[in-house]
Amino acid sequence: MRLPSLHISGLGYPFIWLHGMLGSVESDSVYSMIDFKRVSEIASVIRYDSCGKSVTGDYSWNGMTDELLDIVNHHKFGPMILGGTSMGSGTAIHFAVRFPEKVKALILVTPPPAWEKRQGVKALYNKIAMKAEQPTMPDFLRRLITLNQDPPDFFENEHPGTRQLLLDFRLGFDALYYPQIYRGGAASDFPAPEEIEKIKVPTLIAAFPDDLNHPLEIAQKLNELIAGSEMIVISDYDGYLKFQEKIREFLIKVGCDNKS
Repeated sequence: MRLPSLHISGLGYPFIWLHGMLGSVESDSVYSMIDFKRVSEIASVIRYDSCGKSVTGDYSWNGMTDELLDIVNHHKFGPMILGGTSMGSGTAIHFAVRFPEKVKALILVTPPPAWEKRQGVKALYNKIAMKAEQPTMPDFLRRLITLNQDPPDFFENEHPGTRQLLLDFRLGFDALYYPQIYRGGAASDFPAPEEIEKIKVPTLIAAFPDDLNHPLEIAQKLNELIAGSEMIVISDYDGYLKFQEKIREFLIKVGCDNKS
């Protein structure tokens, strides 16, 4: 299996970041709830495109966990800080449950629907995957992706044009990529709550108060399950900036400081 290329910035402790569904290194460079430039001042930020954007990749969270394990072993990374948004946070949780000895801390941003809240998502994603199995992107899928409102209004207001840039990236994959990634999402869910309770590393969780695609109650449940975890709800640009400070404090506290 060919491993995806890594995008690495900064020196120090490895901080591996996993993008969300229909995301990529490029789109995360336009908008992310993590300011990678700031993090790279104290750590080595490692990013990659899940399955290398392949139209045949296994985009289930378990499949991407296997891919991450191959990357970690190939590059001989020791215990790492692992973070992700949405789909990426699902993969991060699976990895922490399956390979706890390889994870030093977790940052989980806008966790996606899980458990009973995922049943409808799975059904929808299966329907999308079946209808999207075409040589060119169907109009219904283009319209569906265009409805996405990333980034949140408070970020778009501060950085006008970001939403259009993100949309361009999300509409720019190979047509056969879309059914494959939706099939992966339909086959995925979080581990059982009792498995997540076994996670014993420092964990920082971030969520929005009114994001229907990433229910606040899922983030709250993770906060309950992971002992000692901390959760932040971000509702405006000031909260976004404060979250960047919180990330820096969190990483330094768990040993991410390339000046030491």
